[in-house]
Amino acid sequence: MRTHPLPLSAALASPAALLEVLPHGVAVLDASGIVVATNRLWDQGLGEDDPLVHPIGQPLVQALHRPGRAPSAVAEHMADGLGRLLDGRGRSFQVQYQLAPIDELAEPRWFLMAAETLPDGGVVVTRTETTVHHGVNEVLAELAFHDDLTGLPNRGLLLDRMRMALIRAQRLALRPLVVFMDLNGFKAINDNHGHEAGDGVLVEVARRLTGAVRDGDTCGRWGGDEFVLVVELGDADAARKVIQRVVDAMADPFVLRDGSAHAIGLSIGAVVADGHERVESLIATADRAMYEAKRDGRGPVVVLPAP
Repeated sequence: MRTHPLPLSAALASPAALLEVLPHGVAVLDASGIVVATNRLWDQGLGEDDPLVHPIGQPLVQALHRPGRAPSAVAEHMADGLGRLLDGRGRSFQVQYQLAPIDELAEPRWFLMAAETLPDGGVVVTRTETTVHHGVNEVLAELAFHDDLTGLPNRGLLLDRMRMALIRAQRLALRPLVVFMDLNGFKAINDNHGHEAGDGVLVEVARRLTGAVRDGDTCGRWGGDEFVLVVELGDADAARKVIQRVVDAMADPFVLRDGSAHAIGLSIGAVVADGHERVESLIATADRAMYEAKRDGRGPVVVLPAP
């Protein structure tokens, strides 16, 4: 094992030598996505769980789709990002991912994969261990992507979850459900009982909505008294069952600190996607459906399929 870095003159003598002095795992892809060079840090044994473990001479994007292996959302996200760079639809891409600890007593290991396009159309990919920094990053991410009041994912994280759901839908034949909800009766509570009472209602709404969906689904606050669900379904028929659970969760009145009870309803607009839509289109469709439900005073409006 080399214990001292190469002199600069030796490092610049060849591209391969330069790769060896970098403090990251590095792989170089040609314009078709084939791995044409790696350094020793890239090849260090991180185990088969690492989606980036891949031999020279084979296309990395296809390998990330994991043919013959269990699907991996992280690997699919990596494949989508690298595919966009290779197709000329971007210049850089990053994703942080986790690997199982080396032994049962150790903490999970975290890595950052970063990719940048090269002038010849290829891509250079780096992998850096970030375990020691992850605790701080996790706190910062929590603050940046979660609503201060309810603790739910905020608009930025919701948009990211929608994009991920669409990517997985194409790979795994899922039907993402996007539900927009607006509270009915909330303004009267805010006006008559004050913003503190209103905040308490929003926190309780968040608790009920979160309890109505599975752990892997996303319930977020879009803003004000609007909430959004992103649910990945096996088939479109499951959409109404999800919505009914949400309606049932809101059925009981909300009791304020002064003891008064208030009914809070939902105007619901939903769209069932097939994975080929744009996020902006899904949002616009679900939002229109929600306001249609609110205007007409009827039950949930479900658009199926998405435009």
